[in-house]
Parts: sequence; C-alpha cells; structure tokens
Amino acid sequence: MVATVGLLLLLVGCARPGAGSEGVAVGRGLLPEGYDGRFRTSATVLESPDHGPQLCGVVATSLPPQCGGPDIIGWDWTTVRSESANGTTWGSYLLVGTFDGTAFTLTEPAVVDDGTHPRPGSNPDFTAPCPEPAGGWAPVDPARTTEETLRAAISLAQGSDEYAGLWVDQQGATDSDPRGLVLVVRTAGDVPALDERLRKAWGGAQCVTAARFTETQLLAAQDRLAAEPGFVSSGVDVVGNRVELTVLVATQARQRQLDERFGVGLVYQSGLLEPVD
Repeated sequence: MVATVGLLLLLVGCARPGAGSEGVAVGRGLLPEGYDGRFRTSATVLESPDHGPQLCGVVATSLPPQCGGPDIIGWDWTTVRSESANGTTWGSYLLVGTFDGTAFTLTEPAVVDDGTHPRPGSNPDFTAPCPEPAGGWAPVDPARTTEETLRAAISLAQGSDEYAGLWVDQQGATDSDPRGLVLVVRTAGDVPALDERLRKAWGGAQCVTAARFTETQLLAAQDRLAAEPGFVSSGVDVVGNRVELTVLVATQARQRQLDERFGVGLVYQSGLLEPVD
C-alpha cells in the first residue's frame, strides 16, 4: 500500500489548484513592462573548475553537485558557509540583487538559506475537491476496497482518452488498510460516466472531477516549453490541471503569449527571480 500511495503522489505536480479568471494572465511574481528594480531568490550558488560562481535553479545531485545559470557579480565565498568537493564549492542562499538578463549582481550580502523562504511554485493540496458525502468519506463496498481493486480502477482511469490525472487523498489511510483512501480522478470528459465505470472496479471512496485539459495536452505543452528563454524547470500539476513553468524572470508579457499559444490556464508561470521593488 505504501508503494501504491507513493506512486500516486509522484503523479502530482508541485502546486495546489491555481486561481485566475478567463483572459487574465496568472502566475507568481509576474513583472510589468519596464521593471528595473531588484530581485530576490532562494537558490543554490555553485562554482566549479569550469566556471565562477553561478546562480542555479536546478541542481544535479551528484558529488560534487552540478548546475549552471547566470554568473553572480560580487560573490565572496569567505563571507558565507559552504561545502566543497573536488574543486567545486556550493551552498544554498537567499540573494538580493539586480539582473541585466545575463548576470546577477548582489546588492546585499548573501544569507545562508535556512529553508523558510519558499522556492518557486506552491505547496500541493491533495484534499479531494468533491463535496464530502453524508457521513464522511468511506468505502461503499469494503470487500472491494483493496490494493488490487485500486490498481484496477487506476488502470481504467488512465485508459480513458479524456484522462487528466489522478491522486489519492490519504485521509485516514494506514500502511496496510486502503479503506481510508479517497481516489481522486480528473477527466476532460463525462464525469458521471467515468464515476460509474470506476465504481464497478473500486469499492473505496472516490471523487471524479472535471478538468479542462487532458494529460496528453499537458504533457505536449510541457515538451514545447523546454525551449522557452530562461527556462529553469517545468512539471505537470494534475491537481491544478496545468503545467508549472519556472523561468529566470517571469513577465506579464510572456504570460500573455503563453495564454495565446496554449490557452488561458494551461501554463502557470513562476520566476526564479522575484521582484522586490
């Protein structure tokens, strides 16, 4: 059961459902045109034998780690705590400075990141989005609430052309008892029809809910986003039914372009560098 629940949680991106109305650009820290102020970020700084100190959004977890990004001007390793191995020095820091599109210039001393400053994106919320049934979430048929029937329901859901993702709300589940699980499935098709179809396989609590975009659409968009200027990372968020795109600097103008290319709400843009002025 642990393996099943863990696998389902890995299917979910790293954000809760997003807000935004039709035709309105959504994202975090979107810059207006003409912004020339400072930025802040929580990121890894790494210097290797191949390059000087650089600001990294994504780090390969080797030893020593590997990453790359904009050069940092004004960096001094003697003023911060760091780690070193095989000629590479690195650490995680809170940084404030300016960015000219190529290099990040410190305007304040770097501070070691203690983990309290959030990274781009938001925390997942795995709560089932359906109204809770009278009497609470409970199996309708305990005899068919097993790991085997859960896997069968998952297979049915993923086989649908309109499949948009799934996860589990763990509720009161234990390592060996799936009766506390709520299976949550998103579909861009007929919600009642899929709910009835899954019910024939799975006797536990379930929540089938509507989505605008299929998983196929989300994955196709994610593939295309890798060529975005300043690309840092991307991920499919099935809870929010969107693609999370992290770039160095997220702008309102770029969000409008993304909305035009993919449809409003499909891509949620966040900047690794957040404006502070």
